[in-house]
Amino acid sequence: MKQLPLTKKGIIQSDETNVLSRTTKIFLAIICLNGVANSLSSIFINVYLYKLSQDFFEVALFNFISYLIWAPTFVFAGWLSKKTDRRNGLIVGGALQLLFYIVLLMLGSSASNNIVFLGLIFGTGSGFYWLSVNTLSVDLTNHTNRDWFNGVNGIFSAFSQMIGPVTAGWIIIAQPGFSGYQIIFTLTFILFLLSLGITFFLPKYVDKSTFNWKALWNINKNVEWRHLSRVFSSLAFRDGVLSFAIWIWVYMVTGSEGSLGNYVFYTTTISIITYYLIGKFLSPKNRGFYIIIGTIGVSVAVFGLVLDVNFVTLLFYGFAAGICIPLFEVPFNTLSLNTIAKFDNRGKDRIEMVVSRELALSTGRIPSVGGLMLIYTIEGNQNLWVASYLLIVIFIGLLSLHFLRNYRRNTIG
Repeated sequence: MKQLPLTKKGIIQSDETNVLSRTTKIFLAIICLNGVANSLSSIFINVYLYKLSQDFFEVALFNFISYLIWAPTFVFAGWLSKKTDRRNGLIVGGALQLLFYIVLLMLGSSASNNIVFLGLIFGTGSGFYWLSVNTLSVDLTNHTNRDWFNGVNGIFSAFSQMIGPVTAGWIIIAQPGFSGYQIIFTLTFILFLLSLGITFFLPKYVDKSTFNWKALWNINKNVEWRHLSRVFSSLAFRDGVLSFAIWIWVYMVTGSEGSLGNYVFYTTTISIITYYLIGKFLSPKNRGFYIIIGTIGVSVAVFGLVLDVNFVTLLFYGFAAGICIPLFEVPFNTLSLNTIAKFDNRGKDRIEMVVSRELALSTGRIPSVGGLMLIYTIEGNQNLWVASYLLIVIFIGLLSLHFLRNYRRNTIG
């Protein structure tokens, strides 16, 4: 099989052009196909577990276990990818995603009794998959086409998130009992199988080397990277909760998977428009402005949920998030990838940099989801406890702007 072009140092060579190469297009197709699969089921896995257990704690536990195992898996996947083909993360991750849906289908209504086991499979597969995606996203792009790559990926992701959940919602409500869930989980399995097949069309990249544990440790001594890591952690603390809680709250308020699918359709339609406009008008000089507006906008949207979690506040959140999440996501992803490229020792320590970023994200996600999980074990006025916790989520999310300002000062200085 064809191998990726390498530099003299054995690192993937990316052409300095804003045109995406054939290999990058194949990689983008894999990401997009996985995006379609996830759009069908990722939201409804949480709803499915909630319907089976009738307990928000169980859903939070599933996500907590997933994030908990995700971090060490990511490190192991990084170590392994230095010794074998970098595609292996996609292959192993894809295989574990297939295993997750096989187990989910086999367990049926007893899935809620196996939350920890399911969380371990899902988190391990995600760790392998995202290590490979985050590494290859840097390897197969450069500073001239990363905004375009992230923009295309963002538009397709938003489009699949718009069509997938509403289609899944219609299928679920059209079928008796849990039959609709079995259908969408089967469709998701087929899509992941196709994605795994396409992965083998990627050229091999075998550069047997040693994982640089020293570089992973030392990068956190760099002031610039340390500030950026704090941005990762604070944003992940906010997004860790919102990544699943919003969907459960919408379902709890409406009581209908169809309404949830329509809600996602509405919010992601706004996202598609926003992603298109950002891809057209974003330039390096206004990345910081977009990140600030996006971060503040999401915080305002979450504050509406502090006042009360009802259909109006959820609708407001969906509208604001549809605009504001792309505003900071596209430029911030580009900024983080460029920073990784800056400190990756000409690609030799690229995996170590990606692992370092993931560890920073995990230090935000794990306590965030764990905290919400504990909130739902407290008896009494639970709404008051949730509102108070959301205030903490808002505050820590806004701290990212302070850390980003320190990062930019250090970069300019």
